[in-house]
Amino acid sequence: MGVILLHLGRWSLVLWVLGLLAAKAWAREAPSHSLFLPFTTHQAPPTVSPLHMLLVGLLPDGYARGDADEGFAIQNVGDTPSFAGGWRVTDGEGTITLPDLPLAPGQILWCARQARAFRQSWGRLPQCEYQADTDPTIPNAQGTAPAFRNSGDELQLLAPAGQVVDTLVYGQGDVTTPGWQGPALVPYHPTNAFPREGQVYYRLFDPLTQRPLSYEHTREAWAQGAWDPRLGRRTAYPGWELHRLSQPRQVTWSRPHPAQLLVAPDNILAPILERIRGAQSSILVEMYELTQPDLVAALADRARDGVAVQVLLEGAPAGGLTDDGRWAAGQLAQAGAQVAFMVNDVADAHDRYPYLHSKFAVLDGRILILSTENWKPTSMPADVEDGDTLGRRGYGVIIEDDTLAARAQTIFHLDADPAHTDIFPWQSDHPQYGLPQDPGYQPPAREDLAGYRVRFPRPFEVGDGVAATLFSAPEAGFSPLLALVDQAGPGDVILTEQLYEHPYWGPTESNPQDDPNVRLEALLAAARRGARVRILLDSFFDDPYRSRGNRHTALRINAIAQAERLDLAARLGNPTGAGLHAKLHLIALAQARWVVVASMNGGEASNKLNRELALALQTDQGYEALAQVFMADWDVSSAP
Repeated sequence: MGVILLHLGRWSLVLWVLGLLAAKAWAREAPSHSLFLPFTTHQAPPTVSPLHMLLVGLLPDGYARGDADEGFAIQNVGDTPSFAGGWRVTDGEGTITLPDLPLAPGQILWCARQARAFRQSWGRLPQCEYQADTDPTIPNAQGTAPAFRNSGDELQLLAPAGQVVDTLVYGQGDVTTPGWQGPALVPYHPTNAFPREGQVYYRLFDPLTQRPLSYEHTREAWAQGAWDPRLGRRTAYPGWELHRLSQPRQVTWSRPHPAQLLVAPDNILAPILERIRGAQSSILVEMYELTQPDLVAALADRARDGVAVQVLLEGAPAGGLTDDGRWAAGQLAQAGAQVAFMVNDVADAHDRYPYLHSKFAVLDGRILILSTENWKPTSMPADVEDGDTLGRRGYGVIIEDDTLAARAQTIFHLDADPAHTDIFPWQSDHPQYGLPQDPGYQPPAREDLAGYRVRFPRPFEVGDGVAATLFSAPEAGFSPLLALVDQAGPGDVILTEQLYEHPYWGPTESNPQDDPNVRLEALLAAARRGARVRILLDSFFDDPYRSRGNRHTALRINAIAQAERLDLAARLGNPTGAGLHAKLHLIALAQARWVVVASMNGGEASNKLNRELALALQTDQGYEALAQVFMADWDVSSAP
C-alpha cells in the first residue's frame, strides 16, 4: 500500500488491489451468522465533502522526548479511492506535502514527526513521517516540519490546488484562523484520570460506517469538544483501537443457543475449573487480578500438559500488586505459561488504560468465559460444598460461539501485543513483576468460611439464547447498554445490581446537572417513561460521606421517585457478606429479555478509559433465573 505508483495505469491497478483487500477484510470481520442488532448506534452520514479528505486525529503532546511521536491523521471520507500525494498540512510555521500514498474509501492515514518514536508510543508504525527519516520503510513527507505546540496551535489541511479544506484550532491557538469557527478545542480533563499528556484529539465517528459524524470545523465535531454527555466529553490515548473495536461484535442464532450463567460466590468456581481442565489447545486469560489457588493450579496443569496458556494481568491493581498476585504469576510462568503485566513504571512505558479491568478467558478459540468478578478467593471461595461460605456477590457467563470468542481473542492479542511498551513479561528476578518479595510466601490455607448460606448451589443452564453482543470499553463504552435501556417503557422492567453507580461524572465538585452520569440518567429516563426500575448498590465498600458514594446516589434516586411518583427505587446491600461486586443489568422489554454481564462499574473512567468487556445475551430463561437472584438480594437490602 505504500508503493508510489507513477505510471498512467495506476488507478486500475490500485482499484483492483483495494477491492481485493476490502473483500478479504469483510470476509474476516463479518461471518455469515453475524448481523447488526437493532440497538446498534448509527447516525445518518453528513454530506460528503467535495474533496473527500478531512483531518480526523491529532496528537500534539506525545510521550516521547521532544514530542517526537506527535502526529496527525487524515481520512478519505469519499466513496472512491484517492491519493494523499499533493495534499499539504501546515501549522502556519511549517508546511509539508504528503507522499503519494493510496487511500481506500474510509481509510485513515497517520503521519508522525518521527516514525520510530510514534511506534514506541502506539505499538505500530505510521503511514508516513515528516521530520526525519527514522525508518526507511516509511515514506517521507516533504517540506518544513510543523511543530504542534502543547499549549495550543492551528492545523490546516490544504488540497493540492491550495484551498483550505479543513482546520483544527486547539488550546491557545488562534481561533480566527481561516476555516475554523467558534472556541478552540481543549483536552477533556475532568479529573486526573484523564491526563492531558498523550491525549489524542479525534473527530467523532459513526461506529457502523467508521465515517465522521460531522464535517464541521468546530470543536463540537471532536470527541473532547462535543458537550453532549452521551456523544462527547471523551478522549483517546496512543495505542487504542477506537475504529477497530468501536462496533460491538453481534450475533443471532438460527436455533436456541445454550449458555451457563454463574453466580458468585455460590456456584461460580466449579464450572470455570471444569472448562479450564477440559481445554485442549489454548487458553487466553485477561484479568485484573488472578489469585484463586485452584484456578492457578488448573491453569498451570494445562500449561504443563502442553496447552498454550497466555495470561495478561493488571500490573497495578488498587492497593498495588501483592505477593499473592506475584505467586500466581510465578506458578503459571514456571509451568510454561506466557505471563505478562500491563504496566506504567518500567522504562518508557505508558499504560494504555488506567486499569486493565476486564475479566475474561477464551478457551480453544471457541469458549468465552466472562465475569464481573476477578479470579480471587473473595469472589470464588472453594468451600461452598457445605452450603456455608462468605464472598462477594457477582456473576459470570460461559458461552460457546466462534464469533464472540474471536472478538474476545482479538482484544486479548491487541492488549497483550509486546510491541506496546506497557507489556512487561514476568521475570523471576524482577522486584515488582517477579517472584514474591517474601521468599517464604505461600498462599493462605483454605478456610472454612461462614456467614452466607448458599442460595444457588448450581449454575443456571440456559437453552434459549436468541442473540448476543460483546462490547468493550473504552471503544464502545456505555453506548450498547444505553441503547437497550432506552427501549424500556410502560410495562418493562430494569433490574440493576452494581458495586457502585456515581450520582454524577465530571469533576469531583460537580453535580448531576452539569456532568450527568449518563448510565444513571438513562435509568431515570426509563422510569419516567413508565418502566419499573430497581437499582441495588453495594453498602460494604461504600463511604457514606463521599460525595460520589452509593448512599448519595440512592438518596437522589429515591427522592426523584417520590417527587415524581415513579416506579423506581434504590437500595444498598451486602447480601453475601463480603461486598456486592456485581455489574449486572437485567432488562425485560416487551418482546425481549436481556442479561448484561459486564466488568464496567458506574464511574466515568470505567466507561471511557479502562479496558473493560461486557456481554449482552437475549434469553428469557436467563433473565428469569438471575431476576430470582436479584430479588433475593433486594429483599435483604434496605434504603439508605
